[in-house]
Amino acid sequence: MNAFVTGNNYIYIHTGLLENLDSYEELEGIIAHEIGHLKLGHVESRRILSKKNSNLINIGIFALLGATLAGSDNNLNGSILIGTDFFNKKQFKYNRTQELEADIFSIKALNKLKKSSIGLNEFFKKIEERNKLFPKKNNYYTSHPNSENRLELINSLSNFKNNNLNTTMYYKNLELDLQKLKIKLTAYTKNKQKFNVIKKNLKEKNKIFYSSINHYLNHNIVASIKKAIELQEQDKKNPFANEMIGSLLFIQRSYKKASLHYSQAIDKFNKLKISPPLNIKISLAKSLIEINDEKSLKKSLLILEELIPMKYNSIYFWKLIGINAEKLGDKPASLVAIAEEKILKKQYNKAKIFASKALKYKNIKILYKMRASDIINFK
Repeated sequence: MNAFVTGNNYIYIHTGLLENLDSYEELEGIIAHEIGHLKLGHVESRRILSKKNSNLINIGIFALLGATLAGSDNNLNGSILIGTDFFNKKQFKYNRTQELEADIFSIKALNKLKKSSIGLNEFFKKIEERNKLFPKKNNYYTSHPNSENRLELINSLSNFKNNNLNTTMYYKNLELDLQKLKIKLTAYTKNKQKFNVIKKNLKEKNKIFYSSINHYLNHNIVASIKKAIELQEQDKKNPFANEMIGSLLFIQRSYKKASLHYSQAIDKFNKLKISPPLNIKISLAKSLIEINDEKSLKKSLLILEELIPMKYNSIYFWKLIGINAEKLGDKPASLVAIAEEKILKKQYNKAKIFASKALKYKNIKILYKMRASDIINFK
């Protein structure tokens, strides 16, 4: 159960943590904690420290960027494997200080928003119970403060004592149900044990969704689609139902129908004045690529090009652009896509070769011309 932040200002939340949440207040507190690490400069300070250490130690370093919320085994989640006891003590003391600072930041942030810290309180209680399962654990070397101390800190600093915990929240008229999120997670992780646990306390309103995922996990895509359509009829304004149907139709290789549902999902997000998730746009592009006619391929390439500022650091993303461009006969674009892949793989000389080849084409689009030029000038 953990979450962490990285130097690109992303917060990563593990599925194990989400599966063990009992309220949105817990998630709210965790995100506030991780934002604290970003705002307080902890990620950058760890990056600098790690760089310094690499010049001093030749045994090796294994570090997870950012900070996790739960204490864990000594060789995981932020631990640094080195040969001296002195350095271990110095490093972990530094980490505990960061964690306490992030705790204080999160409580103050929640106070400012006039929100209770009950979510953080409940989460750290779970961590405390979890740590009791490992009584022989060396608490000195953990990179996190003792959970009991963190609970005392929360109770002493929190200004709001509201004890209400919510499993449903609304964002711009869009209902976000925590149990539904957990059901969806089981579809990705294929964790049937967790899925069966959810069934014991299944809400009436989530039974159709649960049934659809159950059919999916049992490889009955037709039945899963039928239930997903039933779910869509139940809440026609919810874009996630369309996304789900689109994904199931894609598995079934019904690419035209899939693209229609992805498009409808995007339209619904726009009507709600919510930015459509990038993964839905990428899913739409993928379905259009599979349709494989000129109109669809041009549309998909346009979608992908619009996503470059957000997805430029993904090898898979550039592979999609490369495939798309190749199908359209856009050779310079496909060459630049390969060059971008090589950059991400740190194969800089190969990247420059492909970028140089792309620039030889007179019909190269300005977007790709600029990126190819940047790659050639990359040092």
